[in-house]
Amino acid sequence: MRPAQRFDTLYMAVSRRLSRLRNLADSASTRPASEFSRTNMEISFVSIELHTTIANFSRAYFLSCTLNPLTMTGRRVNCHSLIASYLDAIDASMKACKLSIWRKSSGTKTWDRRDEPPWHQPETLIKSCQEIGCSHHSDILTAFAIPTQVFGHLTKFRNFYAHRNQSTIDIAKNLATSYSIPTTMHPTQILRSSAYGRYQPLILDWVDDVRNIFEILCQ
Repeated sequence: MRPAQRFDTLYMAVSRRLSRLRNLADSASTRPASEFSRTNMEISFVSIELHTTIANFSRAYFLSCTLNPLTMTGRRVNCHSLIASYLDAIDASMKACKLSIWRKSSGTKTWDRRDEPPWHQPETLIKSCQEIGCSHHSDILTAFAIPTQVFGHLTKFRNFYAHRNQSTIDIAKNLATSYSIPTTMHPTQILRSSAYGRYQPLILDWVDDVRNIFEILCQ
């Protein structure tokens, strides 16, 4: 996902991706138990790709802020005049989120992507945008104030699907209690189950939460 001078361009790109993932998750969630192997594969794919989509969008959104972009409602976003390039922005993000590593860099602004802070965490975008003086920082805080546990809990499920060991499965299954879902279920069964008081599978709630937050960010 690339930075853009218009947030509507960025939102359309991520919205298309989220729609594809939601459709796949919806299909997997309604498949009969006899086809669990296929369901497990598809829910695994959706979880990992949703996690990646969050990180890629957040990074592209942050870098877009250096381009003085227009929001979807026609407002112009500004940041500090000293931020003249993507390198400047990433360096500022490192200072805000990884200060100890930034201090050891001896002033270099050449960062490997692996050095960068975890873009899937809201705190990274919040702190980074504050560091470069984004004029709409209060709107970013408002967007992430929406009550959801997707950003923390999705990571745990993503780690399970990526590593599939006893530790990661226990962590994922223990999260089920947050949604009044039995912890005896397989992580895939947890994600295709509905949280207490909800009418759709948990994985669909998470995709919808991400879309709603990204839409508010771009407005």
